[in-house]
Amino acid sequence: MAQTKTKNESGRDWTWTPPPIMNKIMSTLLRLPLLHKLVSGMILLITFKGRKSGKEYSTPVGYLRDGNTLTILTKRFREWWHNFEHSAPVTVMLAGEKRKGTATALTDVDTIAPIITHVVKERPREAEIFEIDMKNGKPDPDSVREMAPKIVVIQVELA
Repeated sequence: MAQTKTKNESGRDWTWTPPPIMNKIMSTLLRLPLLHKLVSGMILLITFKGRKSGKEYSTPVGYLRDGNTLTILTKRFREWWHNFEHSAPVTVMLAGEKRKGTATALTDVDTIAPIITHVVKERPREAEIFEIDMKNGKPDPDSVREMAPKIVVIQVELA
């Protein structure tokens, strides 16, 4: 599937990815006892093993927490979510604490559209990142439906 080359309100292409140094800085910040409080309400560090390589990876991601369920949105063109096409164990650094869980990637549009709507409603900043139109402060259902095929939802069930 060809990627859209549109620019969002910040002027970034859909395929924009934070530079590796930004991820390293954020990863370090999330691991520091006092400084994590600056960002840990919206960003966590997820650590997992590559399904093919067995190598350990960590990446900072935005999330929404509902009880013991963490919901993460990512763009489909990114590769890392494939590690969760079949449920897999993860460790998350959440609010300064390491927690174990199981992550599963969801891609079915009918399944993920209401989840995306919920996340964007709770975290309106995600609307800009995922190019979802807002109408009267709420995610536009047509826009969610249009963008859902380009988004993957990863749900982490905490142990």
